[in-house]
Formats: sequence, structure tokens, C-alpha cells
Amino acid sequence: MSYEKVLLFYNPLAGNGVIVNNLDKIIATFQKKRKVLVPVRIDKGIRLDNVFAEFGAHGFSRVIAAGGDGTVHAVVGSMVKYGVDVPLALLPAGTANDLARYFNMPTSFKEMLRIAASDDLVRMDVGLANGRPFANVLAAGALVDASQKTDPLAKNALGLVAYYLQALSELPKIRPIPVKVTLPDEVVETDMNAILILNGRGAGGFRAVVPHSVINDGLLEVMLVHNVPFVDWGPLALSLLMGQHENNKYISFYSASSVKIESDEDILTDLDGEIGVSLPVDVSVLPSRIEICVPEDWKAAHDTD
Repeated sequence: MSYEKVLLFYNPLAGNGVIVNNLDKIIATFQKKRKVLVPVRIDKGIRLDNVFAEFGAHGFSRVIAAGGDGTVHAVVGSMVKYGVDVPLALLPAGTANDLARYFNMPTSFKEMLRIAASDDLVRMDVGLANGRPFANVLAAGALVDASQKTDPLAKNALGLVAYYLQALSELPKIRPIPVKVTLPDEVVETDMNAILILNGRGAGGFRAVVPHSVINDGLLEVMLVHNVPFVDWGPLALSLLMGQHENNKYISFYSASSVKIESDEDILTDLDGEIGVSLPVDVSVLPSRIEICVPEDWKAAHDTD
């Protein structure tokens, strides 16, 4: 039996270097299954696109994204761009790990590795924002740039607390933004503070922003936050943390296969925690585009074959 080749993209800085510290363990786990890892260190000198452009010539049987949501975003984007359709495994080591949380990925590194090497697979949709792929979420409006402004060292040291502290510092700057949101069956014009378009359920460490989202139903979930008075941000944030915001008077929810967001103001979006595209933005879905490794019990509970 010949050895299969597995492509490993890893962020050496994620999780205080947890991937680097366990690199030999990762290699050994796959080697026991007759799979040889080809590691690629993600840094400013290596473009994932350059690697994936040569993908077809190398015959990799699986791709691993080891890092945070930004690493997953980059890997999924390149897989879509170059037509790569092999299983994707996650080794979550970032601050929020929102996509991994959707699949209830364990925190034990040993268990993560077991799942990454397994054949428990499901298909997931991928979102497109002006043609640019995203795995989990597009966000625009208030607090969106909090993740961009959060110091990487603080993220590693404090985790999600660093995001929340940065977000608190941005609250006094929040102002209403006039937007037009076009859905297949409805047009909404409002002054918003924020809009989230989710493929998964959580964003920024909030596990259940849209509790009933299904990642392979061909639909995106839209959460529109209307103009919230400053004094009501605290209660709203608390209800978000507790997953009790579905009936909040400042929030509207929609499900759609496509969404267009327009504004007279120059607004930048955020895609999976990374700098996104400017408005206007057309958002659509690539149904069941990525096959992803998941925990066996998650697959059984969701009846996805």
C-alpha cells in the first residue's frame, strides 16, 4: 500500500504556538495511517494561492487547516478558487474558532488529531461576498473592526477577552448607518448598527448568534441589528452571550440564498475575522462546496451522510 500525501497549512503563532509544539505529534499520527504530511508554514512570504495553484500535480488526499478562523478562511478561499475538492480537517488553535465550535470540536489536541485523520465527513456550504469565499461569517457595521484592531499578542494571552475589551472601547463610537438590504422576497431599508450574515451559528466567540443555522442547507442566516441606544448595548450583549436575543426588539432575522447590502457610506466588511470587501456587496452561497472532517457523534446527531 502506498502512502497518501496530506497538505498541512499551519499558523505558527496561533494559540501561543500550540501547533508548532505538537508538529511531531501531528506528523506521527498521520504517518501511522500511512499518510505523509507536507507542512506549509503560513507567513507573509508564503501565499496559499501559490501552493494550491500547483495542487493538482501533487495528488494530496486531504488538507488540514491548523490555526484560527483566519487560517480556515484562507484555506477555504484557496480551495474554492482552485477547484480543490478533498476533505478539509480543522486543528483549531485560534482565539474564537467559530467554525470549529459549530461542529463541537473537542479541546483535547489528541481528540482533534483523531478527528482530523478520520473519515467522518460532512458537506458544508461556502459563502461568497463579491465572489470572495468565506467559511463562517460576513459582518459589517459597529464593532466589526474590533477584531482587526485587537493586538495579536493580547489575543494569544487573553483569548476572547481581548476581543471583548477592544469592543468595549469601540462602543462610544457607534453610530447608525443607513443601509438597504435586498433579499429574494423582501427589501429592508433601515439605520443599522451592525449586520451579520452567517453560514454557521456563532461569531466572535458568541456561540449562538443564530441558534438554528444549518451549515449545509444552501441558505445564509442574516442578523440585522437596528439602531441601538447606547444604554441598551449592555443588556443586548448579555442576551447575546446567553443566547436569548431572538426576540430582542432591536434585532431582525432572515434566511436567504442571496443578500445584497448597499449604503451611501463607505463601509468595509469583515470575512471570518479578516478584512473583507467594501459595500455594496452581493452575497451568495456555494451549496455543499467543502467536505469537512467532524466528530463522529456530531455527524450521527445531525444525520448527515
